Amino acid sequence: MADGANREVENSKESEKELNRDWANLPTDVLCLMLPHLFLGDIKRFHNVCRSWRLAPTDQSVQSPVLMCFGNDSTRCKFFHPLYKDSYSMYIPELFGAIPRFSKGGWLLMSRGKYSVFFFNPFTKALINLPALPDMYDFGGITFTSSPTLSDCKVFGISVKFEEYFSISTICRGEESWHVLRGENNLPFFLSHCNPVFHHGEFYCLGRHGNLGVFNPGEDWRILDKPHRQPLDDPIVSHERNFLVECNGELLSVSMSFMGKLISVLKLDSVEMAWHKVDSLVDQMLFVSHTSSLSAKRVVQGMENKIYLPRIHGKCGVFYSLASGLFQTLGNDFTHKDLHGTGELLSCCWIEPKANTSYSEEELNWFEDA
Repeated sequence: MADGANREVENSKESEKELNRDWANLPTDVLCLMLPHLFLGDIKRFHNVCRSWRLAPTDQSVQSPVLMCFGNDSTRCKFFHPLYKDSYSMYIPELFGAIPRFSKGGWLLMSRGKYSVFFFNPFTKALINLPALPDMYDFGGITFTSSPTLSDCKVFGISVKFEEYFSISTICRGEESWHVLRGENNLPFFLSHCNPVFHHGEFYCLGRHGNLGVFNPGEDWRILDKPHRQPLDDPIVSHERNFLVECNGELLSVSMSFMGKLISVLKLDSVEMAWHKVDSLVDQMLFVSHTSSLSAKRVVQGMENKIYLPRIHGKCGVFYSLASGLFQTLGNDFTHKDLHGTGELLSCCWIEPKANTSYSEEELNWFEDA
């Protein structure tokens, strides 16, 4: 009886010890499991709990891209996470009157007025001004190669007129003015309403018929003979939407007919220069919009093998599942063969949260490397 009583007392002490365990002593592995489920402001609160939580390694790759939507004057912004119904609101007066053009690595490329272009990080409020454009903003697509704080950052903008004529503007970090190249296309080229992709040292632009235009810095602009693809078998092909995205070092194109009745994912075979159908993204996710399209590896079980769109049903983000061939949400029971019943978010872009970075004055000065 004494042994039983002793064991009961010991068990009681162990239970009390568990109840009174210090949250600061949670294993790092457990903290790292929590981080992918947090969203913007929650991440800041997580790091403010205590010193050990603040020092927990925050791998940016475990954070899902979020959809940033701009209000009428661009200062009231909402962030939508693919996993949750709720949005996170942020007042950003620095963006008054600005238009989002592209996003990469947590940085926005914005334009304001006819000639002003600048970089802005909404999570750190860091701003980098660029030299004024030589001509008014008229790009059909624009992108940049790396963080604007790095010496190798290059901005590339392109405009194509009447399928025959092109105008390309580029600027590198440290330069005081834009370089403009104008000429005639070697082949007819209708530029899709999506941004270019910097891939293997060249800028790739997607045409409406699946063909590609390529700009090699320091060399030339050319329209490739191949690849091509047939338009989606839909009676309203004029409403077809195309997106170009790099995924695991390869170029993918996503095409969607009116209201998503048909959708196609293709991968570029760089040897045959042909598009091949993609049946599965495996553990990858695609996030597409006309402003920014990017890929990411699954951060939470169940998010993989899906294409996330700038659309909502109720308060939930809409995605296309390659496994089911249906449009769905993670927050409610919406399941549909097309996009009817969903709403499109227009002034928006996908962005990767990058909040734990500070920049020096030199890094925020575009001319520092001149």
